[in-house]
Amino acid sequence: METDSDLLLAHHLVDMADEISLRYFSQRPASRRKADGSPVSEADLAVEKAMLAVLAAERPEDAVLSEESGTSPGSARRRWIIDPIDGTIPFLAGRRDWGTHVALEIDGELRLGILSRPTEGMRWWGRYGSGAYASPSSQPLVGASPLSITPATGRLGQARVGGFLFPGSPFLAVQDRVRWADSAVCLVADLFQGDVQGIVDEGGHVWDRAPAALLVREAGGIVDDLCGGDRIDRPWLVYAADGVAAQLAALVRSVADTAQGSRAAADGTSSPGRSSA
Repeated sequence: METDSDLLLAHHLVDMADEISLRYFSQRPASRRKADGSPVSEADLAVEKAMLAVLAAERPEDAVLSEESGTSPGSARRRWIIDPIDGTIPFLAGRRDWGTHVALEIDGELRLGILSRPTEGMRWWGRYGSGAYASPSSQPLVGASPLSITPATGRLGQARVGGFLFPGSPFLAVQDRVRWADSAVCLVADLFQGDVQGIVDEGGHVWDRAPAALLVREAGGIVDDLCGGDRIDRPWLVYAADGVAAQLAALVRSVADTAQGSRAAADGTSSPGRSSA
C-alpha cells in the first residue's frame, strides 16, 4: 500500500518539475524529433533527469516508467509512472495546456496520481480510496478542494465531449454526433468542472493516462477501455460522467471497430497511436 510519504514525494516531484519547466518555458528551449516523430525538448530532459535523481535517492528499490527514458528496473510491486512534460507541442508553442504527470502503481493498481498546469499554478491529484482534489500548486494539501463529477442526464447528442485524437482519426468523422469541445488549459479538469461530460482518448500511452484514470475514478466518473474494463494500455480510452459513459463508449467502440475492419481489409495493419508529446 502507498504511504503518506509517497504522496508527499509525488507532490515534491511535481513541485520540482513545475519549477524547472517554467524556467525553460520563456527561453525557447532546443528540441528535436524522436523516432516516432514527436518532439522532445531540453526542458523535457532536464525535468526527467531531476525527477529520476530524486526517485533514485528516495525510492531506490522502486521501478520507474518515464516517457523519455523508458523503464528503470526495480521492485515488481511498486512502479512510478512519470511524464516530465505532457504536452511538449503546446509547451514549445507557448500555450498553456501542458504540465507534468506523476503516478504510483502498486501490484498493477494505480494508487496515487497528480497532473499539473504550471502556468495556472494549479494541480489535480488523488489517492486510491481517498478521493480526488484540485489545489493551488503553492499549497497542494492545505488548499485542496474535493472533486466530484456530476452524473450526466439526457442523450449523448446533448453532451459536450472533447478528445485526444491523432490526425486523421476515425472519430473525427462522428464529432457532429456530440457537442465537440476544445480546452485551453486541461481537458480532464474540464470534466471535473462539468464543462465537458466525456473525453475520448485515442492511442495514448500509460504515462499520458495514469493520473487522469485514477482521478476520474476517484471523482466518481467512469473509465472505459472499450473491452469491459478500465485498462490504460489499450488503444482507446473513454473518461466520462455516469449517465453518458455507456453511450459514448458504445459510439467510440463502433468507430474503432469499423476503422479496424477497414484497415484489416486493406492491408492488415492495426490502428496507429496519437503522438505522446
